[in-house]
Amino acid sequence: MTIIFTDSQTIVGLHSRRNRLEKNDYHSKGGRQINNHELYREFFKLSDQINFEFIKIKGHKQSVTKDKLDRIFTLVDRAARNAVRGTRVY
Repeated sequence: MTIIFTDSQTIVGLHSRRNRLEKNDYHSKGGRQINNHELYREFFKLSDQINFEFIKIKGHKQSVTKDKLDRIFTLVDRAARNAVRGTRVY
């Protein structure tokens, strides 16, 4: 099993919303297609292939209250965001 640490409550709760999202073809109650529907579809496709578990960690802590795991998560999170934006991390 792969363990993924995240500070995103949306991601942690996504599996519990899957049936409703798929049943409504990723549309809101008002009939509007939800934001990021393509990403959600891909997420569920991957989750069917990979056995993983999310661990929710509190984000946006003050530096003085961060433990070792929080500091590592901050570095990984920053690197991932920069990679998505196409910037270099030094």
